[in-house]
Amino acid sequence: MKRAVLETRGGGLRLYLSGDLQFDSRDERLYHEPLALVPVTLAAARTPGRGLRVLILGGGDGLALREALRGPAVREVHLVDRDPEVLALGRGPLAALNHDAFTDPRTRIHCRDAREILERARGFDVLIYDLTYPADLEGASLFTVSVLSKAAAALRPGGILAVNAVSPELTPQAFGCLGATLAAAGLSALAYAFALPSFRDEGYGRWGFFYASPRAIAGRELQRLALPAAAPRASEAIIAGTRLPAAAAAAMRAAPNRRDELLYYLFNATPLPWAGPWRPIRFRAPAARRGPRLTAAHGFARWLRQPEGQRSIEALVGCLPLGQRGQTREALLEWSHQAEVLFREVDLRAFVERALRRAAGLPRAWVRELAALRDRLRDGLPSLDEVLHLAYRVFAIYLLVLLLANLFFPDNLYAKGWSSSSGTRSSWSSGSGSGGDSAPFHGFQFTDPTARPAPYRFGAGGFTPRVYAPGVPRNRVYDRDGREYAAEQVALPQPAADPRPVPALLALTPELQLLESGLLAYAAGVPGYRFLFEPARLRVLDTGGCEVMALAPSRELRGGAQAQLDAQAPLIDKALADHRRWLEWTGWASYLPAGRGRASELAELEGLRGAVGSAQAAWRRAGAATGFDPPANWVTLVPGVYLAPPAAGAAEPHLVVVSPEGRVERHGLGPPGTLTAQDRFLFRLLHRRATEGRDRSLEAPVARWVAAHGDALGLPRVPGPGSCA
Repeated sequence: MKRAVLETRGGGLRLYLSGDLQFDSRDERLYHEPLALVPVTLAAARTPGRGLRVLILGGGDGLALREALRGPAVREVHLVDRDPEVLALGRGPLAALNHDAFTDPRTRIHCRDAREILERARGFDVLIYDLTYPADLEGASLFTVSVLSKAAAALRPGGILAVNAVSPELTPQAFGCLGATLAAAGLSALAYAFALPSFRDEGYGRWGFFYASPRAIAGRELQRLALPAAAPRASEAIIAGTRLPAAAAAAMRAAPNRRDELLYYLFNATPLPWAGPWRPIRFRAPAARRGPRLTAAHGFARWLRQPEGQRSIEALVGCLPLGQRGQTREALLEWSHQAEVLFREVDLRAFVERALRRAAGLPRAWVRELAALRDRLRDGLPSLDEVLHLAYRVFAIYLLVLLLANLFFPDNLYAKGWSSSSGTRSSWSSGSGSGGDSAPFHGFQFTDPTARPAPYRFGAGGFTPRVYAPGVPRNRVYDRDGREYAAEQVALPQPAADPRPVPALLALTPELQLLESGLLAYAAGVPGYRFLFEPARLRVLDTGGCEVMALAPSRELRGGAQAQLDAQAPLIDKALADHRRWLEWTGWASYLPAGRGRASELAELEGLRGAVGSAQAAWRRAGAATGFDPPANWVTLVPGVYLAPPAAGAAEPHLVVVSPEGRVERHGLGPPGTLTAQDRFLFRLLHRRATEGRDRSLEAPVARWVAAHGDALGLPRVPGPGSCA
């Protein structure tokens, strides 16, 4: 999920997702009206007298939903957004701005992934693609031919698809790629461009949409467009937005996005001069033709051919097939600001001298560059910009070597282990002053990929726990944000065999941990005991796996466990998708030890996902949350065991034990005549409360227990195989 930030600026309200501006309340109608109200109005004109069904993908802020609901013919609107945080903003702080669109009786809200909905969506008159900027592989995957073909299948024969695209001014090739993708999906697409002041101020350039349909949208349909009287844009303004520079037709020739071609065009863009003459730009099913070779080698070759002054680091990084492009870019920009330190570490002089000694097979131009750089180094270390000027080909090859190194050692630079706000389309800053979550970059740290257990982290707001090999004992366990806790290991009884401790894989909360088997452990910190948390009971086990007693959990604890499990699943799914995409690049190296290590991490993540799925299934089968909620004045020793205040006339509190069936048993604090396993456990709770909780009311009862039973109150004996009673 992306990090959402609401900001008040200049009298307007702004929403940012992971650093990218989504809207400014002062001009957002200029964006949302053409995106949502225009296609709804077009569809109503095509199907007079019929109630419209509208599907919005993304747009959890509710602003496109607000505009769609303005159509008088709209019968129902389904809004699909996978980010619960953005949906919560739409229901809460943004409700006034979206005119309480979430409470409209025609509205249906789905917190789901857009691809899931498109698999079975059918019979919609309007589909609004209000998804965020496709700055990485995950984002680009929603704009592929295969996914947009499913969007086309969701429409009625004359239905309208409106797509939030990219800048046709700054990234015309990427804009054309999206148009070609819509055409390849069987849709006729009409381009629409407009200037949005807030986007212009952020450096995003003139923005663009597409209006697409299985049946081409004719010019006369736009001329007859009857927008509501209160709409700030008239049909003449909409028609004007469909007229782009005539030069755009050639600039936007691009291959469709079948996998990640869109990213290539985004990071290898040539801006389009925004000047007349003007004409509509349409994308229809293309004749069979081959697009450019969209490979790293092709990108390097293009960069090397650029004339002097146009070979920037930005353009060079754009050639690389990176899933974490923003991190790599920030690291390289930080590198450029610390060139002197880096060159001292690399020993640039030795690098150039050795390259010259081995230069027999290099082109003469390369040898001349190296010789000029060697002469320059005699006067001192140059800046990175000067290195690019003197030996830009050598620098490009050196960067390619770094990329190949990271195919084997993903920790080294951008794949993991370093926090960054990647994927934003605004300008890239560097260093410790870059703001946000970024940590300063201090050179390359090469790690040993064969070391076990090997930590694995995912950044950019995704799933971040460390993952270990199945069955490996560990002392620490991590939550999704990387915070560590003492790991629970619960022994489960196995007849005729030694109990096998089942290790924890993931901390759901400070108290709850997911075990490798899919069960949950409750970390109560009671020496000699472990707690297995099942949907209807909290089982108390000794260290040998024998059950001591079963208790009733609270409703809050039970409901919180299920909510945590449901929250983990999509995060782990995203981590799996990211890692599988990474292995697509490194699969050819899987026969090497490092490559095998990366593949094994995928198996570990899959095991973690399986454990979460098993736990989810068990909790869902158990039905609605049940449990025991103690009165506010009771002290919880562990869920199901409480200290109740003294009864009238009594000096000491009394002990309350609640069974999973809801049976409440009250006990005095005096020692029993004969000790049972349950008594030893209850004494351990009283002793912990008296010492760690500094409860002076329990000092005398604990002393009486010790006087009565002495050493018999020690930690429970670990039973032998099959010896549980």
